[in-house]
Amino acid sequence: MIGVTGILNSLPATFPLETHENSGNMIHGDAPFQLFDDAYLAINRDWPGYKPGDRFKDFVNEKCTHVIITCANVFRANDFGENIRKRYVKLVEMLNGYEKPIILFGLGVQAKEQDLSKVKFPPEAIVAMRAIAEKATAVSVRGEFTLSVLKQFGGMENAYVTGCPSFFSYPDAFSKLKKNIELLRANEFPRIAFSGTHHAAESEQLLLLNTIRNNGFFIEPQDRANYRYLKDILENPETAVAPAHFQRLLSGPSPKLQRDEFCNYLSRRLRLFRDIKPWKEFNGEFVDYTFGTRFHVNMASMLEGVPALWITHDSRTRELADALHLPSMDVEQAGVLSISELINATDYEPLFSNLDRLFERFNQFLDAATLPRVRVPELKTAVK
Repeated sequence: MIGVTGILNSLPATFPLETHENSGNMIHGDAPFQLFDDAYLAINRDWPGYKPGDRFKDFVNEKCTHVIITCANVFRANDFGENIRKRYVKLVEMLNGYEKPIILFGLGVQAKEQDLSKVKFPPEAIVAMRAIAEKATAVSVRGEFTLSVLKQFGGMENAYVTGCPSFFSYPDAFSKLKKNIELLRANEFPRIAFSGTHHAAESEQLLLLNTIRNNGFFIEPQDRANYRYLKDILENPETAVAPAHFQRLLSGPSPKLQRDEFCNYLSRRLRLFRDIKPWKEFNGEFVDYTFGTRFHVNMASMLEGVPALWITHDSRTRELADALHLPSMDVEQAGVLSISELINATDYEPLFSNLDRLFERFNQFLDAATLPRVRVPELKTAVK
């Protein structure tokens, strides 16, 4: 048995208005459960023999072979705030509580730019990096920048650049993806889906407008204001007030959108998911192409065989896209292109030509972690 803690793989009904999360993290958090048959999530309290009051670390230490900690932006460069420093202390306490092999999945460093000379960390972060180097059997990191930070500040030698482990969780998706790319290029009216991060930014608003004009879906993984606005539109359409980040679209002497038009669009096409299964089913049935700045929204599509384009806006997205040879484009460049131009710029050949190597590198990480290997995809053509 394998214990898993860290990121959730489903979200409660209170998300996002009361529970503050990012549904994209579910894609990352689900990876251990797709890769390994006998895995149990700490928060679910469904592990064999569980009784009220039992502690997860005791279950791991007594009955498991490994514990996997799914991670995201654990380390934040140049953040010396009290809350983040407390998180580093908690991480060290958690690491010290396990006696079985500790495996970290998808560890990342968040920074404004990938320049080692410009990153600093509080002492608690350095202690946490060194604790990972000492306690973890193997560490999956999302890219070369994260690896260089961990080596320089934590002396880490047990880390492997894998990108996001979710990439490897559905090997059969790549055959579907290859076939669907061919179908997409021949499709005159593709069904599209967009996701955004900085909704007030002009470049992202241009992408959203392009989506609206093509009657595409707007996938919202996190923003409470957007979901609250949708709720207000459905319950009290006459009094619903758009979030501040959308006001520029709707106001001024020449608004880009009329209020009624925007409300009608969101009521029909905004989607938010709390569970992976309906999300995958939605992508498989209703989407031909996904683009946007949300990394795991695009990953959710690709893992269903739907082509996606990663629009990069920060060092994290660029690092992950580079590590996995994902088709990507800077947000400023993407904002001025049509949907057909975005599709034509979505090049999967680097990914396909590196696919065997990417899976081999991930399997080397699994070997070091003493975990079972994942099957390497065979790129057969298959109908979606």
